[in-house]
Order: sequence, then C-alpha cells, then structure tokens
Amino acid sequence: MSSFKTLIAVTLALLAAVPCAYANQGLPAAPATQLASEPIRLCRAAIRAAERAHGIPNALLAALGRVESGRRDPVTGNFGPWPWTINAEGRGQFFATKAEAIAAVRRLQAEGVRSIDVGCMQVNLRHHPDAFASLEDAFDPQKNAAYAARFLVSLHEASKNWLQAAANYHSHTPELAIAYQRRVMAAWPDESRIAAEEYRAAQLAVWAARPAAAVGTGAPARILPGPSGNRATGMGLDAYRAAPIPVVTPLGSRVPSVRRAP
Repeated sequence: MSSFKTLIAVTLALLAAVPCAYANQGLPAAPATQLASEPIRLCRAAIRAAERAHGIPNALLAALGRVESGRRDPVTGNFGPWPWTINAEGRGQFFATKAEAIAAVRRLQAEGVRSIDVGCMQVNLRHHPDAFASLEDAFDPQKNAAYAARFLVSLHEASKNWLQAAANYHSHTPELAIAYQRRVMAAWPDESRIAAEEYRAAQLAVWAARPAAAVGTGAPARILPGPSGNRATGMGLDAYRAAPIPVVTPLGSRVPSVRRAP
C-alpha cells in the first residue's frame, strides 16, 4: 500500500472517532465576543455549521479551509482558516480586519483585477460571480462557508466521491487536483482532532451547567451499597478503592463517582 493510501486509511479511521454527524447541534456555542476576538474561530464555527447543514464528512470542509486560508494567528498562536484573506494573481494576503480585506479587494478591482479568492474558503469572485450579493457578504464567514459547502456538495454529486470532490474544489486539472487533495488529506487529521476537542469541551460545559438546574431542594443525596457491601459489615478500604461508591441525587440521576489514588 502506498504512503498516500496509508494516509487516507489513517484519516478515515480518525474520522470515526469524531462524534457522528456533529451531534453537538444542541450544545452551546462560544460567546460571540470570544469568536469576534479570534478570527480563526469565526471561520471554524461557520465551517462546522455548514458541514452539519449539508451532510459533509466531519472536518473535511475544515481541512479545505485550513489549506485555502490557513495562517497562524499573531495574537493566539493558533493555526487555522483566516476570514480576512484574499488571493489575487497567485499572491495571498492576510488582513487584521474585515474592513481592511474589503478595501484591498476594491482597490484590486479598480485596477482591473477580476480573479480574486476571498474569505475563509477562498471563493473565487470571477468563477463564482453570483455567490455573494456584496463584498460584505463574501467576507461574512457564515455565508462564505455556506456557499463553499454547497459547491463541495455539487462536486460530490458529480463524482460520488468526497476525496475527488475535495480535489476538484481546487481544480479539475488532474496534476493540480491530486497535489491539492494530498494537502487536504494531510490537514484533515488535525482538523478532526480539533473538532473532537471542541465537541468534548461543549459537552463538559453542558454537564457543568446541569447540576444547578437538575438538583432540587428535596432529600439529600444518599450512598448506595456497593455490589459486595452490606449494612452489617460494610466494605474495607481496598474494596472502596476498587469499586467507588455511586451517589444518587434525589431526582435519581447518578453523579459520577471519584476514584481515590491508592
């Protein structure tokens, strides 16, 4: 098996570890103020939403975004898709704000440049002239990612293969498509890991918020006897360490037990 096929196999195995179909639709999103201060997170949040809405494999669109507009945030040091990115005539540029990116595109258009890639997913304004109603929309992460998702889905409908669709997102020229596909495959595992970490963090946030709402003011929590314990003799210390005692709240919901260090 070639190294590239091995990479594909490993990547697909990693995808299986990510919660299916992004089951975190009901989990809390990061605060808007936090997202606004971290442009990479703006892109990732928009991309996650687009993947869920269009049934795209977990983190595949995110991997494309990483390849298309990835940079290291000069403030946080994180690497990922950057919403205020343009590429004109093979020259990519990153900007600190949306307004700066829009102004740069307008200058280029005034100079007669028409082939310009914009936003998180680097949608080309010449090849996709009807994608956005305005430059403001083109640089809106949600609208940029949503259009890219629809385009990727159309490529998948034509090829019946997500990896081929990812390659064709960049080009239908075989040599260019294959090189691009390899870059996407190399980025996919890391984006899958990030997606899984974000999912777990959101689940923990839900769990942390649950006790205050779930536990009432009724009877206090009670200890249930363990499988080998009884009211007469109880269990020894070693038994407690081996089988932590479950605690049940008045509402009947189990609170996770804590194992003590030996």
